[in-house]
Amino acid sequence: MQLHKHDVLYSEVSLSFWGGIDPSSGEVIDQTHPLHGECVTDKILCIPSGRGSCTGSQVMLELILNGKAPKAIILRDADAILCTGGIIADEFFNEEVDMLPYIVAVGGEVFAELRGSHYLEVGHNNSNGQQIVTIRSKNKDILADDLLNLPLGDTLYLDEKEMDIDQGRGDARNLALSTIRRIAAIYSATKMIPIKSAHIDGVTFIGQGGLRFAQKLVELGGKVSVPTTLNSQSVDRRRWEMLGVDEKLAANANAVGDAYLSLGCEMSFTCAPYLLPSAPRLGDQIMWGESNAVVYSNSVIGARTEKYADYFDICAAIVGLVPEIGVHLDSQRQPGIIIDTTKLIEKHILPSIVEDSSDDGTELESLFPLLGWTIGNLSSGKIPLILGMDMLPIVSDDNLKSFCAAFGTTGKSPLFHMAKVTPEAVNDDILKGMVDGCRDNVEVTIQDLSHAHAMLDSGKNNHSDSRVDLVALGNPHLSISELKRLTDLLHQNGVNKVKVDVVATLSRHVQSLGLERGYIKKLEEYGVQLINDTCWCMICDPPIIPVEQNARILTNSGKYAHYGPGLTNRKIRFGSMFDCVQAAKTGELRLSIPSWLPRKFASTLKRIK
Repeated sequence: MQLHKHDVLYSEVSLSFWGGIDPSSGEVIDQTHPLHGECVTDKILCIPSGRGSCTGSQVMLELILNGKAPKAIILRDADAILCTGGIIADEFFNEEVDMLPYIVAVGGEVFAELRGSHYLEVGHNNSNGQQIVTIRSKNKDILADDLLNLPLGDTLYLDEKEMDIDQGRGDARNLALSTIRRIAAIYSATKMIPIKSAHIDGVTFIGQGGLRFAQKLVELGGKVSVPTTLNSQSVDRRRWEMLGVDEKLAANANAVGDAYLSLGCEMSFTCAPYLLPSAPRLGDQIMWGESNAVVYSNSVIGARTEKYADYFDICAAIVGLVPEIGVHLDSQRQPGIIIDTTKLIEKHILPSIVEDSSDDGTELESLFPLLGWTIGNLSSGKIPLILGMDMLPIVSDDNLKSFCAAFGTTGKSPLFHMAKVTPEAVNDDILKGMVDGCRDNVEVTIQDLSHAHAMLDSGKNNHSDSRVDLVALGNPHLSISELKRLTDLLHQNGVNKVKVDVVATLSRHVQSLGLERGYIKKLEEYGVQLINDTCWCMICDPPIIPVEQNARILTNSGKYAHYGPGLTNRKIRFGSMFDCVQAAKTGELRLSIPSWLPRKFASTLKRIK
C-alpha cells in the first residue's frame, strides 16, 4: 500500500458544509469559522464533525462531482450527513467518480494528536473485504474504517418486505434501501422502523448533481410511501420572473421541485413544516430534514427524528423506513450536558425587563436566537438540558422557533430539553433524573451572549454607519403570529411606506391564513414584499440581494445572521423585529444592542447610538 502526502487543515471547531464551503471552489466561506478563506480541495480536512445544516450532504456531492473535494476528512465523531454525499456519489454516479474522499472517525484522543500537523500521509488498504484507511502521523500509523465503504454484514436485520426491496433490480426502491443500509452501517444499526411522515430538505438547487439525482429517482419509478412535505426550494415557483430571478437558476430550481413533486411529495415548500396542519405529534416516529425543523420537532413537539441528511431523506420517504438509531430511542433522548442560564437570567435579563416599562417584547425576541446560537456552541455535540428559561415571563412558540433555528446552526444534536418548557422535561421526577444523569455542567455568561451578538451582528464596522439596504425576515418562514406582529409594529410606528426594501419569506399556507385575516393586504400597502416557496438561505444573489458589495442586510434571524455573510458576501446586521421595523421606517438601524448587555460589553461591541 502506498501512502500519499497531503496538506492538513485542522480545526477544533465543527463545520457546516452548507453555508460553510463553496461547492464550486472548495473554499471555506463561513466567516465565523477559523478556517475561513482556506481551500479544502485535495487537502486532509480535520474537524470534530459537521454541524448545522442537513444540506451538507448536497455540498459534499457537488464537491465530489466538481473535483473539489478534500482528499480525506478526518473526524473526531462519525458524521452521517457528510458521508451521505459520498455514498450518493457512489450509488448514483459511480461511473463518473474516479475516487471518493476517505472519511474516517478517529475519536477524541487520536483527533487531538493530529493538532499541529502540517501534512499527513493517507492510503487505502482493502483487507479481507474490509476497507481500512491508514493515516501516518509523526511516523505513527493510525488505522480507521472507511465510513463510505463499511461492510454491511449481517448486523442490520431486514424483514421479508425489506428483503424483497433489497433484492430488486436497480429500481428507485432498491437504490434507496441500499443507500439507507450503508448509512445505517455508520450508526451500527441493527433494525429498521417505520415512519409516519417525511420532510425533504434536499429540494434546494445547489448544482447539477442534486438535480440529476432527483430526476433519476423519477426515471426509476420512485414514489414516496408516506405523507411527505417539501422544504423551501431555491426560487418562488410562481413569481420568480416578477422578482427578477435569473432564468437559468429558476429553470434548474423548478426542475428540482418538479422532480420531487413527481415522486409524490406535497406542494408545501416551507422550512417550517411544524406550522402546517400535518405537523407531527408527541412520540411520532418521523424522518425530517432541515436543521431547524428537526430541532423543533424533536424538542418542542416531542416527535422523533434524527438530523437526517439531504438525499437520505427522500430515500427514507420512498421505503418508509429509517434505522432504529439515536433519538428515535428512549435511551438516546437523555441529556448529556446541563446548560445553566439561571444566573444570567436572574442577574441580567429579568432586571432589564422590569426596568424597561416600554418593553414590547423586543428584549426577549433578541435573547432567544442569541441563546440558541450560544448553547449550540456550548453543548459539545451532546443533548443539552437547559435550566433557568422557565423564569422568563413568556416563552412563546415563536421564541422557541427562533431558538431552534439558531441552535441548529452551531449545534450537532437534533434535540434539546428546556426544563419546565419542552414536553419531555416538564415532570419533576423525570427532570430530576435528567439532572442527576448529567456529568457536565456549563453556565452561560453575559460574556457568552456578548460574543454571540458580536458574531451575529457582524456587519457593523463603525459608530456612524447605521445604513440598512434590505430588511430580511422569515428565516425560518414566518408564522401567522409573526405576520400579525409585523403588521401591528408597522402600524404602531406610523409607517405609511417603508423607506428601505423589506422582504419576508413565508409558506403558501401561512400566506393564505394572512390573506383571510387581512394582514397580507396591509403589509403590501406598507410596501413589504412577500415571497413563497423559498427562504433566505437559498436567496443568494441579486436582484433580491442588493447588488452593492458593501450593502447591509438587517435580519432578526440568528440562523440567517450566521449563514448570510458566507452565502451572500454582504454585510449582515442583527436585531429584533422591532429594530427591523424601525429600520424599515427610517433606513437606519438605530438600536442593535439589547439593554441587558452591560455597558462595558456594549461599548466594546460599538453600539450604534
